[in-house]
Amino acid sequence: MNQEEARAYLERIKYKGSVLKDKKTLNGLIRAHLEQVPFENLDVCDLRKVPSLEESELFEKIVQRRRGGYCFELNTLLLALLRALEFTVYPVAVRILWNRDVIPPVSHMALVVRLPEGKYLCDVGYGGPGPKGLLRLETSVQDIAGECFRVREISEDLLVEGFHGGVWKATLQFHDQPFFQQDFQLLNFYCAVNPAVIFSHKRVVNLCTSDGSKALTDMELVIRKGEQIVRRQLQDKEELQLCLEQEFGLCLV
Repeated sequence: MNQEEARAYLERIKYKGSVLKDKKTLNGLIRAHLEQVPFENLDVCDLRKVPSLEESELFEKIVQRRRGGYCFELNTLLLALLRALEFTVYPVAVRILWNRDVIPPVSHMALVVRLPEGKYLCDVGYGGPGPKGLLRLETSVQDIAGECFRVREISEDLLVEGFHGGVWKATLQFHDQPFFQQDFQLLNFYCAVNPAVIFSHKRVVNLCTSDGSKALTDMELVIRKGEQIVRRQLQDKEELQLCLEQEFGLCLV
């Protein structure tokens, strides 16, 4: 990613802060990204396409056409941006443990950024219970954007847990080791076509807001504002398209 593309990317996510190699910049980038670029699997679920992970095609889709994407797309393009901004960063392969009773296969991509203070998990491709900011990768309990997370070591892996309903719930698990970018091509294909993976058959669109979130699952829209929750069942394709445009800024045409 060249500097002109990096500037266009920052404009896409409406990031207006300073661009320094520090925690403040990274947290600002993550939050801006989460509030402007939806997590969405419309290519996979609605258009029946395996998303491209080529940087030029991701830039065209996410920055120029103002679409979103799922983890492999969003974090691949963020990886290119952070490297253009001269951060030391590498991708890692992650297991999603949320609401799982058994250890699942690796199915997620996240980033690890190395700063003078240590290493941090950086992820704009996992909504819901995931951390909405930098997570320090050392044994600790941390408050991130008003939510509580705990990092523990499990054998040679790092386990990330979130505090929900008064209990700690396993969220993510990964080995802190750089993963070859080309290997995510296999995971991307697996998640796009395997009927056992939710993204292949269920529409999922998520977007953070300054005071809550918006989530579309198949035809149900859920908007959270503070403690208030509003649910709406969409009735047809026309209402779906209008919802995607008005609530998430997305257009598939």
